[in-house]
Amino acid sequence: MAGRGGRPWGPIRAESEEAKMLAGFLRAQVDASGKTLKTLAGEIHLSKTQISERLAGKVPDQTFVTTLIRATIPEPRLRERRLAEAAKLLRAAAHPSPMKPPPPVASPLELAEARAQQVEIYDRLTRSLEQQNQLREAAGNSAKLVMVLLAMINKLERRITDLTGERDQLRAAHADPDTLRQTQQQLTRAQEQEKRAEQELQRAQEKQRQAEELAARVQAQVDQLTDELDRLRTGTTHDTTDTGDDLLVRRHAQSAMSGDPVGDDIDQALARAAAVNDQDDQVLERITYDLIPDPPADAVVRDNLPDNPVSGPITADNLPILQAAAAAAADHRKAISLYTALVDATTRLRGPEHPNTLAARHHLAAWRVEAGDASEAAAALAELLPLLERVLGPEHHNTLTARHNLAAWRGEAGNASEAVAALAELLPLRERVLGPEHHNTLATRHELARWRGQAGDASEAAAALAELLPLQERVLGPEHHNTLTTRHNLAAWRGEAGNASEAVAALAELLPLWERVLGPEHPNSLATRHELARWRGEAGDASGAVAALAELLPLRERVFGPEHPGTLTTRHQLARWRGKAGDASGAVAALAELLPLWERVLGPEHPGTLTTRHQLARWRGKAGDVSGAAAAFAELLPLWERVLGPEHHNTLAAQHELARWREGDTASRARPRAKASWLRRP
Repeated sequence: MAGRGGRPWGPIRAESEEAKMLAGFLRAQVDASGKTLKTLAGEIHLSKTQISERLAGKVPDQTFVTTLIRATIPEPRLRERRLAEAAKLLRAAAHPSPMKPPPPVASPLELAEARAQQVEIYDRLTRSLEQQNQLREAAGNSAKLVMVLLAMINKLERRITDLTGERDQLRAAHADPDTLRQTQQQLTRAQEQEKRAEQELQRAQEKQRQAEELAARVQAQVDQLTDELDRLRTGTTHDTTDTGDDLLVRRHAQSAMSGDPVGDDIDQALARAAAVNDQDDQVLERITYDLIPDPPADAVVRDNLPDNPVSGPITADNLPILQAAAAAAADHRKAISLYTALVDATTRLRGPEHPNTLAARHHLAAWRVEAGDASEAAAALAELLPLLERVLGPEHHNTLTARHNLAAWRGEAGNASEAVAALAELLPLRERVLGPEHHNTLATRHELARWRGQAGDASEAAAALAELLPLQERVLGPEHHNTLTTRHNLAAWRGEAGNASEAVAALAELLPLWERVLGPEHPNSLATRHELARWRGEAGDASGAVAALAELLPLRERVFGPEHPGTLTTRHQLARWRGKAGDASGAVAALAELLPLWERVLGPEHPGTLTTRHQLARWRGKAGDVSGAAAAFAELLPLWERVLGPEHHNTLAAQHELARWREGDTASRARPRAKASWLRRP
């Protein structure tokens, strides 16, 4: 955010919803102004710390609010409107509405879910208020530019008339050819400039119209979010609709001429007009793209959405209904179906390179990952990426996000080394474009550490995450979900590097934070419970691991579904630790039942599937079927070699197991690495 000198704001910790609304509104004014807290501190005569405190949820006084608005909004009419809005929010924050007590039947989980919904809506409302300021500024720029260009066109018309008369007089007088040629060149140039000015005028008028339309949509979104907060306070829900529709206006490059001072001045003015239009293009395009709803992991789930939201053919009029239904889908099967239809419809109605079409394709790929098909998702995104680079530009934030996701999904599909190479190439680009402490840059650092660990270097992964964690705590806050995710994965990689006891201690400390921040059944809370159970087993408590995983499994089945990769991973670990606790036959039976599920969900050669085959072969040997174990490892080894390479630690572990079981040695063995339960970034 601009107000933080390039760093995002920390969380708003207000005592009431009204105070949080006020803090979000004031932050939006600071962001829209482009001023840093250091700059504001000098203008309003308060320290950066004092300003931060008043923008973090503490209800400020009227003087602070008025001074801040006057310092951040120079345009008088807009400033007066903002002062009125701020005064209304301040009165509400000073006298917050009493919260109605929850219904007697509400459980702690339901209350946590409602709180998470409110936090999500507040964040969306803050973004919408920021967008409102940017759109008002863009519309104001366009309105001013329209007036300037109209005056310029009027001046050019007079200049063309004068130069035409001068040329005709020179022709009639048979004047010097060089003088006649120079006058004709000036006339031709003025005519070209008039065309350019008319083009820029059309662009400016279109930008003004587009900004006003987007502003109306953002205002509708603000109203919807405000209504939704009211409904949450009263315990009701309602459908919300986010739509995306825009017009892309391309840049027109014109070459400048020399030797004509008046023409040179006009060219410079036209260049400035084009720059203003180009800047507004970027603002409007970004906001239009942002209005296309994202499917975050913990999004508010709308109730009562129809399974078939659009009856009959999809048209431009009912396309937003399909878009809203796709964005609200919580089940990957329904989401994939809706986004497939949305891609087809936007391609037909908007065109294959329209930002809405590209966004729908990206969302469709993301839901394929949620369904367990990372390979197909990576292939789809690899096909989409060149279009994003051409339409949005190679350094646009959405293009960089696609590169980040493509690398991560290639890793999910089994190619950890390729993920490392792609993320290592992306990181310096994000640092240059966004800054080293931008949350997206930090996310790429996190993924790079993760896939370095998955590629076999657990110590380097732990070291990278240990270096990243204090940055996230400072930039995002100690309880931000990305910060907590890094703590989770740091603990897991320290365990993989050989320190199981340290992993157990760190995860046991982390789990209550997840449960308090996101709720006990949030996917991240469940993932940390899974890892805590696993590392308790690795630290020597196999029976405790079995008990914890057996308790966790029905929760994951209810939250994710019985065939979600997270659920299957818990089943895998539960079988493994049953074997470790002494029930080798039970482990064999559970893994044999699990294997066809992995093959159907991930494919027969996915590393997750091969890991279960590895464990199944091993526990068959431990259960007494030595020849069966040897045969299974003989069949598995070439698959590991083809998928991960001959030097990967899983391949080497399979070689070791094959030699052992061929020799009939059941006493000594090497422990193959288990598949970790990694958190997905939102």
